[in-house]
Amino acid sequence: MFSFFGMIALVGIMVNDALVLISGLNINLKRGMRYKDALRKAALSRFRPIVLTSVTTIAGLAPLIFEKSMQAQFLIPMAIAIAYGLLVATFLTLVFLPITLYSLNFVKVIIHWLVTGKVLKNSSEQLEASVKELKYEHLTEGGDKELK
Repeated sequence: MFSFFGMIALVGIMVNDALVLISGLNINLKRGMRYKDALRKAALSRFRPIVLTSVTTIAGLAPLIFEKSMQAQFLIPMAIAIAYGLLVATFLTLVFLPITLYSLNFVKVIIHWLVTGKVLKNSSEQLEASVKELKYEHLTEGGDKELK
């Protein structure tokens, strides 16, 4: 039961790490960077925070994992699930997530081409939600100025 609680905590940590990476990507896209460059810069700039979060969490759980007292025996499965799962999750976040994001963007470009018949050369970032959001932000800012 406690290892299941550890897996739930691990999912929360994984989502947090993924959000850190994706928010970096969105910020770079809003600054006008190309998709591939924005993804590379986000992965490199968020590498240290993600790794440090994982290392400190694993280091904090290590004393509990190696504890021999009877009271700690109930919590050790949870600590093991979080620590070892975090090792895998960190790798997935830093390697698999950027590959998946890049592949999904490529799929969006292909679907756009199939639906509209228009080829997007060197402008795949136009299909991302954060770039589309910029258009709406400019529209609402202009509308607010007219109201005032």
